[in-house]
Amino acid sequence: MQKIHSVSVRALAEFAFEKGDLIPAARAAAQMRDGVRGHQALQELLPSSWRAETPVSRDIPIDGRVLRVHGRADAVYTDRELVRVLEIKTTVRDPGGILKYDYPAHWAQGEIYAALLCMNTGAQRAEVRLTYARLDGKKREYSEDYNAWELEERLMAYARPYLAWIATVDDWKELSKPTLDELTFPFEAYRDGQREMAGAVYRAMKRHANALIEAPTGIGKTAASLFGALKALGEGHVTSIFYLTARTTGRRAAEDALALMRERGLAIRGLTITAKEKVCLLEKQDCMGCPYAAGYYDRRREALREAMHVEQLDAEAVRSLALRHELCPFELSLDISETADVVICDYNYVFDPRVRLKRYFDSKSRVGLLVDEAHNLADRARDMLSAELSGKRLAELRSLARRFEGDDSPMVKLMGELLRVLDGREAEQECASELPGEIALAAKRFAEIADELEPVEPDIVDFVYDVQWFSRIAGRFTPDAYRALMAPEDRYLSVRLWCFDPSAYIKKTLSRVGGAALFSATLAPMEYYASLLGADGEADAQLQLQSPFPRENLRVLRMPVAVGTKDRERTLGAVAQIIHAMAQARPGNYLACFPSYAYMTQAFRRYRLLWPYDEAICQESAMPEKARQAFIGRFLPAPEKSLVAFIVLGGVFAEGVDLPEDRLSGAAIVTVGIPQLSFEREALREQLDDADDGGYDAAYTYPGLRRVLQAAGRVIRTERDRGVVLLIDMRYRQEKYRALMPPHWDVRDVKKMSDLKAELGAFWKEGD
Repeated sequence: MQKIHSVSVRALAEFAFEKGDLIPAARAAAQMRDGVRGHQALQELLPSSWRAETPVSRDIPIDGRVLRVHGRADAVYTDRELVRVLEIKTTVRDPGGILKYDYPAHWAQGEIYAALLCMNTGAQRAEVRLTYARLDGKKREYSEDYNAWELEERLMAYARPYLAWIATVDDWKELSKPTLDELTFPFEAYRDGQREMAGAVYRAMKRHANALIEAPTGIGKTAASLFGALKALGEGHVTSIFYLTARTTGRRAAEDALALMRERGLAIRGLTITAKEKVCLLEKQDCMGCPYAAGYYDRRREALREAMHVEQLDAEAVRSLALRHELCPFELSLDISETADVVICDYNYVFDPRVRLKRYFDSKSRVGLLVDEAHNLADRARDMLSAELSGKRLAELRSLARRFEGDDSPMVKLMGELLRVLDGREAEQECASELPGEIALAAKRFAEIADELEPVEPDIVDFVYDVQWFSRIAGRFTPDAYRALMAPEDRYLSVRLWCFDPSAYIKKTLSRVGGAALFSATLAPMEYYASLLGADGEADAQLQLQSPFPRENLRVLRMPVAVGTKDRERTLGAVAQIIHAMAQARPGNYLACFPSYAYMTQAFRRYRLLWPYDEAICQESAMPEKARQAFIGRFLPAPEKSLVAFIVLGGVFAEGVDLPEDRLSGAAIVTVGIPQLSFEREALREQLDDADDGGYDAAYTYPGLRRVLQAAGRVIRTERDRGVVLLIDMRYRQEKYRALMPPHWDVRDVKKMSDLKAELGAFWKEGD
């Protein structure tokens, strides 16, 4: 059976006419999105003989291949002799300033629709109408007449370059397929749980369902998940794999796992998408004046052809390729993603509506998702789906605009209109279940007009984008998922449209892909996370794996010390003594984990005061990458003298580091990790209490213990690791915390300092 390649009318037209600069092309695309209201207004004016939103499709044999071209035409008229096609483009620009042939890809779309309809109906003549319309009713229309044979020739001219590109992609897949079939697990043996995890991932993608997997730290989740997904890819259950990770260490682990499989004969093209600011080729990022954006589409195709012959497209490889072809490396990585087998990237490229890869995730696809550290996804989704409007920020930007543009500037006047509804002089903190209508309408008006004014000051441009996003979120505001958090900000009002329940959105996103596996070391209680992450359907699977390492290699000791906020000053000395006892029991590297920077700094100072000659370091706020690497570099293997690193629970060092074997000997975890009180977290507690009376646990207990378990998970990373975890808080003895402890933990209560030293001494002696 001959393979059919499917392509949309729009994609085919844009492929045929890709040229020009990156920024103007992107701006034009943003300004000429298919606006539903603009389309409907024009479609309603058409005679009844016209059909709006008409599906059009045809399989076309070309040079030994079959191309299925499909799409939905804005409006068509057909009879036996004549076809008419209406192509509508809504724009915020003045349509009167758009010339007939400014956008050849728009004409190509109409011509392709007309060609397909002539083939389907046998009509010999066609008319294509191209209409540019603005929401205020202003429009400009052009038309062209064609013969059917002329349209068919144009269609073939558009299709042949596309098929030549597809042939290159097919050649790679034919090379890769046998190596996927022959792929074996990249290690000599499975760790306990790895085979089960790989199987769960494979079955989720075969069934186009979800798998929620809790796997202890150190089990080898990356290799197991990728292996299962690659077997599904080889059998055609998914078309590509997206490995989502929020941390640099997760990205590197995925890259390393693919590299190891390549060493064993796998032919696989893996791409890492790195944030724009990290791969930018300029000393200071400036997209509007960037030479790598100018002429981007004129040079892109040759770079993509070269990329087809590179298997490891990490940040450095993409940057090097971009330099050779003088292209923006970030945009090039997005384009390469269309043909990569495995894409390693942050969550936002799948779940954030502002930056997600629409070519994959705006409609149904057969992409397979691997979501690492899935316990972070709900909080990330809440941020992605929320929007904020700050009156204080607007006032500052309006003052800036007045200095540069004067009081009579249209932008200054527009800002003033929006600022009037953000008067906060009599406002109080409020959590509302209804959308603040007056503010939403003012934001919508600002968003529609501000883009036409085309601001150039970067801060004002960013603000315009933020208001546009606020207006978009206002359009999806529903009381079952959103609240309006309003708070006074000096004389002004801050309004946050806050998505407190992202579960429906996550579930919908997962339903569009070819299967997903969401995994983490901390997904307790499983039922809660399954519901929160949209993995609670009938076809979805849940798997809880045990630690593959000997239980006797980890000693967990519970210390009943009062470390609540009001007790911290009084018990600070006792906490410091416990940490010191841990470090003195055996030379090694140790973590001392605290719930806040303030508490951590206070404890660090007390520790240094008591033991000034001990090796002790302390995490700083907002440490740059080099500083973080230097901090981790202090954890030397087999140290002769103990090092204690004071860090914050939930931070990069408590969750995102891998210190195997003797690079980490223990962790003291102070408090149960409960997040600090905030307006937003209290609102979350109240909303979830209203839903199922579990608000406090969902807002505080589960996130806190998740931080604790992540920090504890740094201690045991391999079969040879041995280490200790000290749980320092009275609350660890409560039943709800005991029920959430990992089953492989053998927790022992220690009440005296002498007993602690004895327990630690005995544990280390057992391992010698």
